[in-house]
Amino acid sequence: MKKIAYCLLLFITNSYVYLAAQAYQPAVPKDKSTLNNSEGKQPSSTAVRVVPRVRENYESTFSRSEADTDRSVCGTMPFFEERHEAQRSCAFYGEADEPEVRDSFIPNGGTPVKTVRLYVHAFVDGNGDTTASLADVEAQMYTLNEEFAPHRVSFEALYDVHYDSDYDSVSSWGYYLKEAYAVNPSEYHNVFITDLDGYLGVSTFPWDTDALNIFGGTLVDRYWFGGPRYFEGEYDIPQRTLTHELGHALGLWHTHHGVDEVAECGSCYEGADGYSYSGDDNRDVVGDLCSDTKSTPTNFSCSDPSGTDCQGNNWVDTDVHNYMGYASDLCYNQNGEGFSAQQSGRMHAWVDEVLGSQLVPQDPPPAIFFSEYGEGSTNNKYFEVYNGTGETVSLDNVVVLGNYNGNPWSETFTFQAGATIDVGGVYVIASSDADDAIIELADEIHDYADPWYIVAFNGNDVRALAEISGSDTTIIDIIGTLEGGDPGDGWDVAGVSDATKDHTLVRKASVTEGNGGDWNSSAGTNEDDSEWIVLDQDTWDYLGSHPHDFSNDDISIEIITPSAGETVFASEIQVEFSVTNFTVGAVGSGADGHIHYQYDGGDVGMHYSTDPIELTDLTEGEYTLGLWLVDDDHQPLDPNVADTVTFTVSLAFTAIYDIQYVADPDADDASTLNGQEVTINGVVTAEFWGSDQYRYMHVQDAEGPWNGIVCFEYDGWHLFDWVDDNGSSVPGPAEGDQVTLSGTVEEYYNLTELNNITSGIVHGPADEMIAPSVISVSDIGEAYEGCLIEVNDVSVSDPDLGYGEWEFTDGTNAALCDDKWDYFYYPETDQELASIVGVLDYNYSNYKLQPRLARDVVESGWDEDQPTRIQRVQQVLYSDLMKAGEDEESDKSYMEEETVTLEGIVTMPSGLSYAGAGVKFIFADVHGGPWSAILSYDPDSSAFPTLFEGDLIQATGYISEYTTGPANMTELFITEPINIIDFEQPLPAVDTVNTGDLRWPTEAEQWGNVMVRVEDGIVTNNDLQYEVFAVDDGTGSVLVDDDSDSIAAYFEAVGPPPVGSLLQSMEGWLYHHYGSNDDSTAYKLCPLYVEDIEFGSGPPSITGLSREPCAPTANDNEVAVSCVILDNSTISEALVHYSVDGGDHVSVSMTSDDDSTFTGVIPVASGNTVYYYITATDDGADQSEPKTSMYPYDIEHEQLGFHVTDDLTVGMIQETPWPAGNTLYEGCNVTLTGIVTADTAQYNSVYSAYALQNEAGQWNGLIFDTDAIVQISRGDDVSVTGLITEYAHGDEYGYQLDGNTRLIHADVTVNSSGNDTPAPLVASCEDLTQTAEEVESYEGVLVKLENVTVSSVNAYDWSITDETGSEALIDDDMANMAAHNFMSTLAEGQELESVLGIFNFSYGTYKIQIRDLDDLGQTVGIDDNVKVNPYEYALHDNFPNPFNPETQIRFSMGGQENVKLVIYDVMGRQVRSLLNGESYTPGFHVVNWNGLDNRGQKVPSGMYIYRIKAGDFIADKKMLLVK
Repeated sequence: MKKIAYCLLLFITNSYVYLAAQAYQPAVPKDKSTLNNSEGKQPSSTAVRVVPRVRENYESTFSRSEADTDRSVCGTMPFFEERHEAQRSCAFYGEADEPEVRDSFIPNGGTPVKTVRLYVHAFVDGNGDTTASLADVEAQMYTLNEEFAPHRVSFEALYDVHYDSDYDSVSSWGYYLKEAYAVNPSEYHNVFITDLDGYLGVSTFPWDTDALNIFGGTLVDRYWFGGPRYFEGEYDIPQRTLTHELGHALGLWHTHHGVDEVAECGSCYEGADGYSYSGDDNRDVVGDLCSDTKSTPTNFSCSDPSGTDCQGNNWVDTDVHNYMGYASDLCYNQNGEGFSAQQSGRMHAWVDEVLGSQLVPQDPPPAIFFSEYGEGSTNNKYFEVYNGTGETVSLDNVVVLGNYNGNPWSETFTFQAGATIDVGGVYVIASSDADDAIIELADEIHDYADPWYIVAFNGNDVRALAEISGSDTTIIDIIGTLEGGDPGDGWDVAGVSDATKDHTLVRKASVTEGNGGDWNSSAGTNEDDSEWIVLDQDTWDYLGSHPHDFSNDDISIEIITPSAGETVFASEIQVEFSVTNFTVGAVGSGADGHIHYQYDGGDVGMHYSTDPIELTDLTEGEYTLGLWLVDDDHQPLDPNVADTVTFTVSLAFTAIYDIQYVADPDADDASTLNGQEVTINGVVTAEFWGSDQYRYMHVQDAEGPWNGIVCFEYDGWHLFDWVDDNGSSVPGPAEGDQVTLSGTVEEYYNLTELNNITSGIVHGPADEMIAPSVISVSDIGEAYEGCLIEVNDVSVSDPDLGYGEWEFTDGTNAALCDDKWDYFYYPETDQELASIVGVLDYNYSNYKLQPRLARDVVESGWDEDQPTRIQRVQQVLYSDLMKAGEDEESDKSYMEEETVTLEGIVTMPSGLSYAGAGVKFIFADVHGGPWSAILSYDPDSSAFPTLFEGDLIQATGYISEYTTGPANMTELFITEPINIIDFEQPLPAVDTVNTGDLRWPTEAEQWGNVMVRVEDGIVTNNDLQYEVFAVDDGTGSVLVDDDSDSIAAYFEAVGPPPVGSLLQSMEGWLYHHYGSNDDSTAYKLCPLYVEDIEFGSGPPSITGLSREPCAPTANDNEVAVSCVILDNSTISEALVHYSVDGGDHVSVSMTSDDDSTFTGVIPVASGNTVYYYITATDDGADQSEPKTSMYPYDIEHEQLGFHVTDDLTVGMIQETPWPAGNTLYEGCNVTLTGIVTADTAQYNSVYSAYALQNEAGQWNGLIFDTDAIVQISRGDDVSVTGLITEYAHGDEYGYQLDGNTRLIHADVTVNSSGNDTPAPLVASCEDLTQTAEEVESYEGVLVKLENVTVSSVNAYDWSITDETGSEALIDDDMANMAAHNFMSTLAEGQELESVLGIFNFSYGTYKIQIRDLDDLGQTVGIDDNVKVNPYEYALHDNFPNPFNPETQIRFSMGGQENVKLVIYDVMGRQVRSLLNGESYTPGFHVVNWNGLDNRGQKVPSGMYIYRIKAGDFIADKKMLLVK
């Protein structure tokens, strides 16, 4: 380890103070006494897989200077001397130490690369410092793999960050870190980036007892880890400390081990060159056990050390460049001397002996397989077999099988006796009448019929390579397939029709083994997924060797723009392209060649650079453009390297000038194209986001007058169907995007608009932005209507004309500003403005400038210490906020790094909130509202005067962004003394917002640092690592943090509020800090004082229902019903309402011993049937009235219940009078008896379940499963004991299983066998259609339908119909292989005598599960005109409802329709678009909703509305998400 010079320490100290003072809340120190796990932890879900990469502009906090030459040493030897004194000697610790073993492992170019898995741990301390960033790790991994690559060793890594303020105060050797954080050391070598107090690094030798447990691994000091840095006067010097330490981890000693690290001149003394010492163990060795490393003492220099060895010889030609010495990073690896050959062998030997479990598993060795197949003209036929096994292969037990025209195998060809294939060689068998070039390369040639017609094949004849072992024949590889009979002329390969006929097939170099008989996968469907290269007939250029590189050394040319299918709206285009591994230049320049291009069969053009190719004078139409690489003789490369793209030129758009220009606007300013349909192409100068109801957008196609227009969409542009160049749906254009719009020119009260837009294409950011036209106030008029303009040096002449309008003047002329966009400027009379930018509008007989954003109105003197509006600093475009959720940077201030003076009222006083060793406060614009506040911070707590709420101040500093994870918080870093103008000023008004508005940048960012209020929320979580609790008002939860010292002290004393508490109101400022955009936790609401939080009472929450006994018997005279009821006030009454045997409901009180679990007792008697529900009412404290909750929430739809009986039957489990259809015995363990109707064969199917019935008829069937397979047969009388449920459990898939009553985890007892199975219940398709009134009663029952016709072959099942005209579904999830294969051939119109199977509910639909071929009746005909009753358009109830976490939305289509299905919250805001215009056929359909919104975030509990639109059919329904 190198000692860091004082000047560097000072720099780090200053940085440390600054970072520490940021308002980071440190993690609670862990109880180290509890941390002990010999197997280590499992990889964290937050761990990042590292992509090694060079950072072109890599920067680090730390640099090295000339003073860094004062170094400490690697800690590995002292570490192990401390722990294992014996290792001071040169004792041998394993076979890998033996010279002959070491040398046998020295790698060469063919040695498989050993890839070691690393798990890199970085730490964030209480000061917010991170010991290693992801960029550091990526750069370090790049260095590692560069330096170990010549030695056939590589590394891959996972990266994780731990928040631990104690990471740098532990033992020097990291015992605590290893014990606390080591991950699965048998699979990962753990690397800890920490502070090592004077050492560079510490590592574990592979022979150490701790090598593969949690105390193994490597520690590296944080200042010597990462990417290249400035060091000792040189730039870009790689960090090689980890290279050195991993050398130890892989078994290497220091190169000076035998000189300085053992007794001098001892038994393992490393002598000078040529000197060998026979020591006590009678072996000639050198100190580091590698004789090809030069003898040296410890040496920090890049040159030989002074002094002499034990023989008195000077130290000459020592290994100063070896990674295992102590020389500077500047010295390492010069002339490729980083590791010697024996060091490489030693590393491979130790990895093989000890560390194999830490390697990435390698693919199995390749085998022999067909490498080439030629089906040429006449007798030019051959095939080639390649040996990739790594050893010579005998063909004595290998044969070639053959068949003809789809018939069974008819030929078996054996190779010549003693035939072998050398390593990497091929074996060619060809026709004796083939071309001489083929015969010259053949190992065997055969006549047409000698022997067995082996080379007499055409494209439709199979050839298979097979291995014979005794009586067993195993196919290794195959060309063609016996499946499907005669293929005709041949089989398709790589998308080429009949490619096995009249073509040559060459195996790709990436293929390392045969296809094992799977020809279809081998042939593939396109060039990418096929194992074969398809070449023209009679191409045998590649015969006689394998593999081949068809990539022309990865030479490529790719057209970037225009893209395939793109529509270009210009007569001139720039063709951008990329070329790899090929230099383009003029003939004779030494370049590899140049480019030829051609479009639409025209003249061939030549291009001698990689600059874009300009195509001019294009007319409208479709074009096909081709580019290909040629040599200096203008000949295409072999094979050809080219790219082709087809695009369309459309010039059918109208210049906006032609729409707007009028010769005499005073006489008539109406567009000459009024009422005409046009297409325009231009740049968005005012995005619709932020405009009034999202209706307005301005587009301009050139700078200057007459070139802009307002585009109007009454329903709002956010609902418009925007697409990109490829036709894919996009959210809509941003300011600066190029768009194409088709619509109608209209005059709206003398404002020219583009209206009734029929199509809109977003092309992305424009190549050239539109700058505002700088004009005088007098120029404002018709010519600039719709255009982006700028006026300078004006003042406010009338600040309030009503309706958001105000007037400005240049002293001579006046004009108006309006507020179609929110730009947060509050004009004052005579206020001087440097500039106003905006788009020009016309309404109510006046031209009006419409600023788009706060930055558009600029105060005079803002850059000369005059105040700048805080809103101008803070506000960013809505389109940028949309990006910020993904790129985590687009929400940054547009004024970052600029120096400004801001004025506002202090809303958070200094000293109130946590700021480490520094100080912070918040001040806000007096007008309040969005974007109105900013936080100021200084690491020096004495930098500011004491500031109180209500102080009116001016502060000067530069704008910065405090970035923590995904969060960027705009701050003012104050550089001058604060000016307190006044005090005790009124605080800005506090806006009331929804909690859901504080979750995502598009809504939350505007409230950053602003004081806001939330109301009527429920505490949803109080078990959080850093924050206090989460609150949700029904629009989404937001975290509440205790950044304020008073809040932190309060909740530390009383604890967080209980889940379910009603938060009547809370005020606080919004903190953008750490968290994640993925789960909307990057914003936190921070109240200042306890008085800012007002808890109230809400409706009680009823959860956790149970009863005891769950399945009452005749001996029971009461049933105790229990549930958990939560409320943040007192529960005044909890009741069980029950009905016995159909009587009226009566009530019984529920009582509680612990304030949350309530129990009520229902009296029962043998034979009773009981239905019940629960209500809970609070005391109404802090509310307008008491509130009551009910469970189930809709008792007309569902109630709970049970039967009191000793003879519980399947029918009692299944039957319910309630529309919900749920079992009365959810969560009960029961024992049932019945006859098996689906047995072990069905358990072995995809569905993995059995079925039984206790008698024939409705309600009497049940599906059950077991934890392990049991052997039962149909007709067995069984007793099954297990858990009844309607839902998926554990890892089961809810969409498949929810809603199907099952008995799970069953114990099965076979009572008798050979019984008759219950007669199938004969039903009709009308009985079993998805919405039939009694369809639920057939669930689990063996049913039969007669005289059915397949009406549709669906993606996963089949629709059938009968004489009723209704449709039902059959499925093969329970089918055995024979039935599955038969059903795969079912075709529409196929008439079956009958179908039989188990009726179940799966994937949102009811269906008949076929079990075997006997369930499918004979095919009796084909009906080419299948008729089914027309479906009605309908939106059905979702299932389940209430639901958690997902539900199935079901609907019927009466015709082919494009369907939109959208989820809304109760406020009418879109939550999730499930379907967006997808086409659906007539019939019944199911769509699953997983409870996530459009951003993939979980939605809060509450009521939701699902709405469907299909053609003219529109319907909606409600559903309830409960948690």
